[in-house]
Amino acid sequence: MTIAAIAAGMVAAPAATGEPNGPAGSRPPYPVSYLFSDAVDAEMDHPGAAPVGANDWTCKPTALHPNPIVLVHGGPETVRLDWGALAPLLANNGYCVYALSYGAIPGMPGPLGALGGLLPIEQSAQQLRDFIIKVRAGTGAQSVDIVAHSEGSLVTDYYAKFLGGANKIDRFISIGPGWNGTSSLGFGALFTALAARLRLTPALTAVVDPVCAACLQIQTGSEFLRKLATAGSTVPGVTYTNIVTEHDEFVVPYSSGIVQGPSVSNHVVQDYCPGDLTDHLLLPYDKVVAQLVLNALDPDDTAHPTCTSTPPNS
Repeated sequence: MTIAAIAAGMVAAPAATGEPNGPAGSRPPYPVSYLFSDAVDAEMDHPGAAPVGANDWTCKPTALHPNPIVLVHGGPETVRLDWGALAPLLANNGYCVYALSYGAIPGMPGPLGALGGLLPIEQSAQQLRDFIIKVRAGTGAQSVDIVAHSEGSLVTDYYAKFLGGANKIDRFISIGPGWNGTSSLGFGALFTALAARLRLTPALTAVVDPVCAACLQIQTGSEFLRKLATAGSTVPGVTYTNIVTEHDEFVVPYSSGIVQGPSVSNHVVQDYCPGDLTDHLLLPYDKVVAQLVLNALDPDDTAHPTCTSTPPNS
C-alpha cells in the first residue's frame, strides 16, 4: 500500500454498517462501520490509538473462542486505519482482540511518524513476537489466531518461520497478502535483477531505508522474499486462509496472494460477489471479507458472505 493510496482511501465511497454475525454475550456491541472515512476521522481525533474493540487487557478468552486474535496491519498504515471495522466486529463476536502498531520510524516527524510498516520486516517481526508474548501472558492462552493485512502477512510469516512463532499460531488469516511479492511500484524482479547486476543495490538501499526499508523487501524477487521461500510456503501445524481481490492495485498480480497446501484455503472476493470492486486498501472494510474472516476463525459456525459492491479508490 502506498502513502498515495492511503490518501486516496480517505475519500473512499461508503459501504453498509453493521455486523455479518450478531455479537456474543450480553455486553452492548461496539459500533461497527465499514466506512474507511470513519476510520480516518477516528485516527485524526486520536492519532496512534488502538481501534475500538481492541486491546482490552482485562479480556479473558472463552471456551468457545480460546485463542486471542492478534491483528497485524499493513504498511505504510496505522493500526486504527486498518482495523476500524474488523476490531469491533470480532470483539462483538466474542473474541479477545489485540492490535499492535509496528514498524514506525523512531523520531519521524509529522504524519509519517504515525505510519507503521516502514522498518525492515525483520525488525517488525521482532515487535510482533514481543507483542504476542505480552498477549499470551495476559490471557493465559497457548496459541493466538492472527488476522493480517498486506505487509502484515509477511511480518507474520517471518515471525512464524524464523522467530519461533510456528507453535504460537493456530489460524493465520491473510487479507491481500503478497506471498510472491508485487511489481506494482515499478520495481519487481526486473528492477531487483538490474540493480544487482549494476551493483546499485547498496546505494539504493542507503537512499530508501531511512524512509521505507520494507518497500524493497516486498518487491517480487527481493532477497527477503527468497529467504522466506527457502523455509517453504507454509509452516506445519498452522491453518492458513488467504483472501484476495481481483481489483488489487498494490499486490500485482493479485494471485500472488494465493498459495497451495494441505492446510490452506484461498478465497477470491469476486467468487462470492462478482460486482465487488474492492481494492487493496478497502479489503478490511469489505463485508464479504469480514464474513470470510469470521468463517475462518470459527469453521463450526459459518455463513455465506453477503454480496455487496464496494467502489474502488478514486
